[in-house]
Amino acid sequence: MNKIKILLALSLLFGLASPAVFADTLNSDKDIIGSWFLEYTKKSPEDSEKKPMGMTWVLNNNQLIQKDIPQVRGNPYDAPAVDYIVEGGMLKVSILGRAGKFDSYSLVEKTDTTMVLKDNKYGSYMYFTKK
Repeated sequence: MNKIKILLALSLLFGLASPAVFADTLNSDKDIIGSWFLEYTKKSPEDSEKKPMGMTWVLNNNQLIQKDIPQVRGNPYDAPAVDYIVEGGMLKVSILGRAGKFDSYSLVEKTDTTMVLKDNKYGSYMYFTKK
């Protein structure tokens, strides 16, 4: 019985210390307005493998424009603007050509110059710096 109590106490302790519990929440779009350089993505915060991205997200007037999207061949390109909303503490970005469908992102961490979003569909983490 004592072992069960100890295991339960440890699981609660480690569960409460996980990064998801301390994640920030978005209150309004004013928290994220501006130009953000997407440096890299990772499968998890502990993962050492980083996938370089090198594009810019411009969030303004409830529209997201992805700029300087790298290509294997040729010059970088810009994507058409899509609408976004901040709802329920998450960033919801409209999917181009799919009315009423959204990609949703949770705010993991934000400072004045950095931001980490979690893609709720694929579970990857996106690391931004303010431009």
